[in-house]
Amino acid sequence: MNTDSRIPAEHAAVQIVGGNIVGSSAALFLAARGIAPVLVEKHPAVSTRLRAKLFYPRTMEAYRCVGADQEIYAVQHSLPPADHAAVVSSLAGPEVRRWLLPAAADFGDVSPCPSALVKQADLEEVVRAHARAAGADLRFRHRFLHLRRYDDHVVAHMLDPAGKPYTVEADYLLAADGNRSAIREGLGISHSGDKAVSHVMEIGFQADLRPVLEGRRLALAWTDTPERAFISWNTAYDRGTVSVTYSPAAVDLDTVFDTGRRRDIVSRALGLPASRFTITGNRPWQMAGWVADAYSTGRVFLLGDAAHVTPPTGGFGANAGIQDAWNLTVKLVSVLRDDADPGLLDDYASERHAVGRLTVEQALLRLGDRAETPVDSRPLLSEAAVAIGYRYRMPGDDPDRSVPEVDEPGRWRGEPGTRLPHMFLTGRYDGLSTLDLVRDGRHLLLSGPEGHGWVRAAHEVDPRGTFLGVAQLPRQARSGTARPTDVCGIGDHGAMLVRPDHVIAWRTTHATANPTTALTEAVRQAVRPIRVTA
Repeated sequence: MNTDSRIPAEHAAVQIVGGNIVGSSAALFLAARGIAPVLVEKHPAVSTRLRAKLFYPRTMEAYRCVGADQEIYAVQHSLPPADHAAVVSSLAGPEVRRWLLPAAADFGDVSPCPSALVKQADLEEVVRAHARAAGADLRFRHRFLHLRRYDDHVVAHMLDPAGKPYTVEADYLLAADGNRSAIREGLGISHSGDKAVSHVMEIGFQADLRPVLEGRRLALAWTDTPERAFISWNTAYDRGTVSVTYSPAAVDLDTVFDTGRRRDIVSRALGLPASRFTITGNRPWQMAGWVADAYSTGRVFLLGDAAHVTPPTGGFGANAGIQDAWNLTVKLVSVLRDDADPGLLDDYASERHAVGRLTVEQALLRLGDRAETPVDSRPLLSEAAVAIGYRYRMPGDDPDRSVPEVDEPGRWRGEPGTRLPHMFLTGRYDGLSTLDLVRDGRHLLLSGPEGHGWVRAAHEVDPRGTFLGVAQLPRQARSGTARPTDVCGIGDHGAMLVRPDHVIAWRTTHATANPTTALTEAVRQAVRPIRVTA
């Protein structure tokens, strides 16, 4: 009900606050499945700041499911290749060493999607256009004020661009309003970790970098000078930033970073005289690494930087936020379609909190001696493991936790909680990836070639196929020697239940006398979670 009769009320199933890449992705994932959210964003347009450039395969798989991946790749292919990083004496000077970005590695063995190496602003434009086309109501220059929470809905109070107040009553609210989230703070949710791993001064510049960068395939660079400046630039090679760390004891930043010093820093980093560039501004910021102590309360959920702040090392932050949106929205779709009990939404916090903690830890480890505070000596995992190979704890998990929380994605063999292994298939699914068998926001019953009893059981559990798709693996993959059933760990007579976000909820390696009963229990556990304690 409307709590203030003087303010016109609207209704939406889902209200999203924050139109960054995380909020916009959540809007797309919902709208593509028939749930039209209302999104409000206080800024007028996509930010022009240089932010994420690396989007890993698991992120692109989510966009593939809603038809946005090819347009994102088209943006990348329209640009000069930029898939390496380097340590340089200066950008115009000799390279000390260079390496292929881990995100640019060949992931063809584990994913149908390569990474996308595009600037975040370009990706946001594609995502927002697809979200609007799918029916999402995206409102820019609308300011969120506050919310009121009730047992069965939330009420968000906003201002439109003209300053006129209005309210939206929603079943659920997603807070994607950034690291200074007013919603998180209003809910009193604290966070654990480092608020200031490092203090950074970011200096913007304009310059013609084409003579320096063309043909080098560089995406970013660091200098080997004592300042260890980080250099980033846009795809037009005409604008960028130079970032250096500083001591917080230097409280008078206007003096420490006066015009002369900023010019000198940029000149040394670029290897260009001051006459070849223009300083456009500077911005101090704190590199942080923390995770919110709670990801949800009632009908309000935190996503992206509102839930976790990740140092840029590894390029994990935006990817983790998009995966928050992917995980939560597929649950919301199931609940709003009445295919699942609302209790399913409780799993969002436990699943993504663990991944958020892992991601922040791994980004901190990559900082090394650049961090102002000590970094723990936990094992450094590969980028593929962090971005693709994590595992969710599932209802019914062994309490001894003998299965790891994360591994190289190619090592998993269909364990519950992991992502469905990718293989290109033959037969009736010729050319499709196993991931393509998960469609329309439905769960998937995937059986071995002899799992006919499981197929019949799926049709009995869901005769109309409203929430449960069905597929049988062929005996051979399109290429390679591994059999699909071996890669998925189900054998010829087994089956698995796959969630709409490609996560394996349940599996068995054999037939059973009563597959309908077994599958009914598996579905009930997947969509109406059972809490199992040690």
